[in-house]
Amino acid sequence: MKKKRTHAEKQRLITQILCLVLAGLMLLGVVMSILPFSALIAHAADEPAETPVTEESVTDDTVGLTEEVPTEQPTEETTGETADDVPAQTTEETVPAAPSTEEAVADEESVNGLLLRIGLMFGSGVTESFAVRAEDGFVVHHVNRQTNEATPLFETTVSYAAVTKDANLALDEDGYYYPASKGVVIGGYHLQLPTAYNDQAALTAAVEAVNNKLKTAGIYSSLIYAFPTYNNDGLYVSIGDFGSGSSASDKIALIETATGEKPSGIYPRDNAVTLLAPDSNLILFEYCSSDGEMGLSAREDDDVNKDDPNAVPKENFIVTPAKNSYRGIFLFARYENGISVTNLIDLENYVAGVVPWEIGNHWEIDALKAFACIVRSYTLSYIGHHKSLGIDLCNGTDCQVYMGTGKENDAIREAVSSTEGMLVTYNGKPCSAFYSAVTGGCTVNIEQIWNGSAYPYLRAVSTPWEDYASHPNGVWLGEVSGYELYSYLYGKGYKQLQGAIAEINILELAENSTYVYRLELVDIYGVKITLKGTDIIRTALSRYLKSANFVVGHKGNIALLNRVVELMTAEGGAELPITQTEEKKTMKVMTADGIKEIDVTEGMSVIQADGAEKVITERPTHYEIPDDAHARLDSGTNNFLFIGKGWGHGGGVSQWGVKNMAEQGYTWEEIIHAYFTDVDIVHYRTLPAYQEK
Repeated sequence: MKKKRTHAEKQRLITQILCLVLAGLMLLGVVMSILPFSALIAHAADEPAETPVTEESVTDDTVGLTEEVPTEQPTEETTGETADDVPAQTTEETVPAAPSTEEAVADEESVNGLLLRIGLMFGSGVTESFAVRAEDGFVVHHVNRQTNEATPLFETTVSYAAVTKDANLALDEDGYYYPASKGVVIGGYHLQLPTAYNDQAALTAAVEAVNNKLKTAGIYSSLIYAFPTYNNDGLYVSIGDFGSGSSASDKIALIETATGEKPSGIYPRDNAVTLLAPDSNLILFEYCSSDGEMGLSAREDDDVNKDDPNAVPKENFIVTPAKNSYRGIFLFARYENGISVTNLIDLENYVAGVVPWEIGNHWEIDALKAFACIVRSYTLSYIGHHKSLGIDLCNGTDCQVYMGTGKENDAIREAVSSTEGMLVTYNGKPCSAFYSAVTGGCTVNIEQIWNGSAYPYLRAVSTPWEDYASHPNGVWLGEVSGYELYSYLYGKGYKQLQGAIAEINILELAENSTYVYRLELVDIYGVKITLKGTDIIRTALSRYLKSANFVVGHKGNIALLNRVVELMTAEGGAELPITQTEEKKTMKVMTADGIKEIDVTEGMSVIQADGAEKVITERPTHYEIPDDAHARLDSGTNNFLFIGKGWGHGGGVSQWGVKNMAEQGYTWEEIIHAYFTDVDIVHYRTLPAYQEK
C-alpha cells in the first residue's frame, strides 16, 4: 500500500515548489509584508471552519496479531484488532536479549506509586494533532514529569477536543489540524494578561469575567476571546488567536481599554501545546511548561447526587480516534516534530487493559488469573524499556498489547482484583515473565532464544497439557525453493551467499527442547551460513517459519536430529534427551558424584535406578507430520519444507497452554509453577523496592 504523505512532508514539498517564486519576491522586497498579511486575512473571518476534526484523522493504538518479544523499535501504526480468543502474536524481526533483572529493579524504584506511563504515540510515531472525546468533558492537569503528580488546572464541559502544536493551524481535507502559513483557522499568536491566579476556581472565574468585558466592549468574536493558560509557573488569562505577531500587537490597546490590564504578546513556543474545540475552532486551554506535560482526564458526571453517600458516579473514559476507551490521564508533550501521547495509568487498571487483548476475555477464570499475574510480573520487570522516549512501556507487541477498557468484562475484573498485586518472583525480584501464543509441546531455555543471559526460572519444560494442534498456527507448513530462499536471505543481509540454497542442516537442538538452536544453510557453491539462537532462526526465516520448533523435509525425506534414550529413572520410565553438537553426543546421568554429562556411543550401557543394566540405543523422538506435509513430501518436491509446531519465540508461558491447563482443572498458581522453575508468587509490596517508605 502506498504510504500517505505526512503534513510535514506535504509542507516541505510545497516549500520547495515555492522557493523560486519566493526568491523572486524577496528581490522585490515584498515577501515580509505579503505572508503575514495573507495569513491574517485567512484567519480574520468570524465564522469557524466548516470541516471539523474527525476521529479517523489520526490513529493512536498499536494492535495486531502479535507475540510478546522485546525489541528496540516503537510500534507506530494501527494494523487491526486481535480476535477475542486469539493471543496476540508478532512479526518483529530484530530481537535483542531480554533485560537483566538488575536493570529492572533499578527502574522499579523510579515508579511513583506504581503509576505507569504507557506510550500511545511516541518516537517516530508522534502526531501533529490528536482528537479525543469524553462524555462529560475534560479536566486539564499539570503533570510533573519526574513525580507523575497531577495538579488540576481547569475543567471544560466540551466533550470533543483536539490537542495540537502551538502554531498557526490549518485543516486538511480529513479535518486534521496541521501547522501552516496559509489557510489558517486558528492562530498561534496571543495576548496574555499580567494577573496570575493560584487555583482552578479563580482562573475559571477570571476567564468568564474577561469574556464579559470583551462582550461589553463589543469586541468579543471568534478571533478575540479569553481562554485559560498555564505558562511555566502560573495560571493566566490569554486573549485571541492571531495569525501573526503584528496583528496581535495591533490589538493591545483595544484589549487594555476593555479589560483594564495591559497584555503582553505570546508567540508560538516549541514546548507548548494547545487544547481546542474542533466544533468551534476556539482555543480551550494553552499549556507551556519546562518540567511537565499537559494532562487530560475524563470529567466526572455532574448528575450524581453528591449528598447521597451510596451514590456511585458513572465511570467516564477518554475515547480515542480509534474508538478505544481509556482510564487515567492522557499526557501530551512536544516531541521533535510532533506531539507524543501517553496514558498515565495505575498498575491494576493497566493489567486489566492488557489481559483481554493478549488472551480471550472469556477463558476459564484460572487462566485469566494466571495471566493477570504473568502480565503484572512482566510489567514490573520491563519498566523503563522505552525510558529514552519518556515512557515506561509502549502499547504494542514490543511490550504488551494494551488497548484500554474495550474488552474488559466481569471475568477480567474478577481475575485482576482477586490477584491484586500478586506477581511471579525469583530471589525477591519480579520475573521477566515472557510468553508467546503456542509453544508446540515444549518451551526453550531463555538464553538459547536470543543468545542472551540465562535466567534460572526460564528453563525448557515439556508441555504435554498443551493441545497445540487445535490452536491457530499450532502446526504449520512452510515451503520454499532453494533459489527463492537464497534471494530472501540475500535481501535480509546475508550477502555471502552466491546462489540457490542446496542444503539445510539442523546442527543442534536447544537443550531439553525440540526447538532448533543451530541451523546451517549451504548454497550450490558450497558457501555456508550458520544461524544460532532459536528466535534468531525464526526471525531470519520469518516468511516460512512460525517458530523454531520444526524439522526440514527435502526430496521426500525428513532429517530428525532430536534423539532420546529410554531408561528407567528414580521416577519411573522416561525418555532422556541426547544433546548433539558437531563434536560429540552427550547425555546427563546421575552418578555417585552427582549429575554428570557423559559421552554417548551406540551400544554402551548404564545402570538404571532399578539396578538393571541398560544398553543405550537411540531412537528419534516422535514428530507428528500433518497431512498436508505428508502430501508434499510424497510428491518428491525439490522445495524445502519446514514442518513445524508452535507460534512465537517459545520462551516462558504458552498462552494457549494456560487455557488448556485451566480447562483441565489446574489452579492459577499451579499453572504458573508449571512454566516457571523455582519461583514464588508474592504481593509486590513485600519486595524491598516497593515497600512503603
